[in-house]
Amino acid sequence: MKFDCLILGGGAAGLMAGVALARGGASVAIVERQSRVGRKLLSTGNGRCNFTNRTAAPEDYFGDLALARGALSAFPPEKILRIFEELGVPARVDAEGRAYPLSNQASSVLDALRLAFAEGGGVEIPDFEVLAVHKKGDLLSVRASDDREILAPYVLAATGGLAGKSLGARDCPFLAMAGHSFTRRSPALSPLKTQPFPALKGVRAFVRLSMDGHRESGEILFTEYGVSGIAAMQLARFAHPGSTLQIDFFPEGDGAQFLCRRARLLPKRRMEDFLNGIVPKRVGQVLCKAAGLAPTLEAGALSEAELRRLGDLLNAFPVPVLGARGYENAQVTAGGLTGFDPDTLESRAIPGLFAAGELLDVDGPCGGYNLQWAWASALLAARSILQKRKGGTPSA
Repeated sequence: MKFDCLILGGGAAGLMAGVALARGGASVAIVERQSRVGRKLLSTGNGRCNFTNRTAAPEDYFGDLALARGALSAFPPEKILRIFEELGVPARVDAEGRAYPLSNQASSVLDALRLAFAEGGGVEIPDFEVLAVHKKGDLLSVRASDDREILAPYVLAATGGLAGKSLGARDCPFLAMAGHSFTRRSPALSPLKTQPFPALKGVRAFVRLSMDGHRESGEILFTEYGVSGIAAMQLARFAHPGSTLQIDFFPEGDGAQFLCRRARLLPKRRMEDFLNGIVPKRVGQVLCKAAGLAPTLEAGALSEAELRRLGDLLNAFPVPVLGARGYENAQVTAGGLTGFDPDTLESRAIPGLFAAGELLDVDGPCGGYNLQWAWASALLAARSILQKRKGGTPSA
């Protein structure tokens, strides 16, 4: 088989690139290792697909910021919103800039991309596990594990990262064999594994977190393995054994001063109930135990030093970190493939080979940023391919 362009991977980036290339007049196929495209896309935003964030900017991202600037400047969120409007998916944007389809269903986004791809003459080829990519004369040869071969002058790798292994994520050694290397990769947007606190399992709290100089605020959930919730997941990229997660259960102010006043107001209140109304009851009990205060001790009997010790724990409860939970529970991969031109996303080693999406060394925070990167990088790569087909250079 032969096409003008072959896309490796039927995820968000691969599908968007396929739509752009098909609409640009190229014959294009998407090969997908699994039995169908878009499985991970269906799980995004808890099934609602937070498909971009209106506030996303290159400086919000991690990794290769030159790559981020190239694609995100060319295809900012407003362009992505317009493109999806044209695909039949108008957006609802919330107060934090997160965009969802009006239908509130991720399937609407996937269906719109697949329909547009098919309408443009695009071909989906499922159950195609890529084994190797190499030059074959003026073309690129993509060979499958079952020895099928597809030829194309342009190949776009959009195979994703290692996050979401339950949804089929897998490494792509054939890209390393094709002359590229990966930066150090790790799970990002993953729950944190910490010293367990069985007494807090299932407790939710709105907190401020800090770890190794990085800070996040929001709701967390204590689990059997550690701490989950968006605020904790945002810190996963920085987690390593030996880190300490500081949890501020009273971000409103100085806990020590507050508790000294509270003890004067409620001198008969016992420690097991002293923090009631400030933090969840079980959190209060754990903090008092950590401060060495007996549950039956009355607030009025505490010294100022004891109250300050409890207040300091209220503002900075230390939790030893074991690491991020892993790729199975991560939403995205930190790190990625290197060696691509930020202006075109074409390989510096193999002319005609392009890359987009999570495969590359760019990732962002939770809230639509990573899909914004997927769309923007896919569109930049597709535009570059179409320009090369015409014998020109990419234009804005």
